[in-house]
Amino acid sequence: MKESVKKQIVLSLLLTIEVLLAVVGVIVVAFSYTQLTGQDVIFNKESIPIDAHSYVSYEIIVNLTGKIAPKVTGGVGSVGSDVDFYLVNDTSWNTWSTNPEMRSTFSMVHLNATAISSQLVAENQFSFTPSTTAGYSVVFVNNVYPSASNTSVHATINLQYTSLNELYDLVVGLVMLAASLVLLSVTALRRIKQ
Repeated sequence: MKESVKKQIVLSLLLTIEVLLAVVGVIVVAFSYTQLTGQDVIFNKESIPIDAHSYVSYEIIVNLTGKIAPKVTGGVGSVGSDVDFYLVNDTSWNTWSTNPEMRSTFSMVHLNATAISSQLVAENQFSFTPSTTAGYSVVFVNNVYPSASNTSVHATINLQYTSLNELYDLVVGLVMLAASLVLLSVTALRRIKQ
C-alpha cells in the first residue's frame, strides 16, 4: 500500500473520530442546557384546616447541595386579617413560638407585614434567597382563635436554582465541541495541502 493512501486512510479515520466528538459535544451541550435550571416543590398543600388551633406548622428542608443561585418562591391563599402566614428558620423557631409579639422579627417571611421587600402582599406571593441549607417551619396563625370556623388555607413553596452538575456538564460539552472543531479544521487543512 502506498504511503499517500495510508495517509488518506489515517486522515479519514481522524475526520470520522473528530466528527463523532463534535456530535457528542453538541448532544452534551444541548442536554445540559435544557437541564440547567431546576425547580423543586418543597411544600404543597391544598387545604389546611386551622380551626381551634393557635397555629399550624409544617417542617420543610431547603437542600442547596449542588445548587447555584437558589431562590425560594411561594404563594399562599386565604391569608388576610384572620390568618397570618410565616416562614421561620430552625434557629429562630423557639423564639418565634414562645414570643407572639416578636413573630415578625424572627420570621423569614410574614405575608401580613411589610418587612419583606420582595413579598407581594396583595397577591399573597413571596420570595427570598436562602443563605444555607436549613430547616424551616411553614406556619399558619389563626388570629381569631378559637372563634373561627371552617377556616382553611393553602400554600405552595418552590426552590428555584441552577444545577451545578449540569453546569459542569455544559462546560465539558463546550470544551469537547471546541476541541473537535479545532481538530477538524487542522485535519481539513492537512487534506487540502496534500
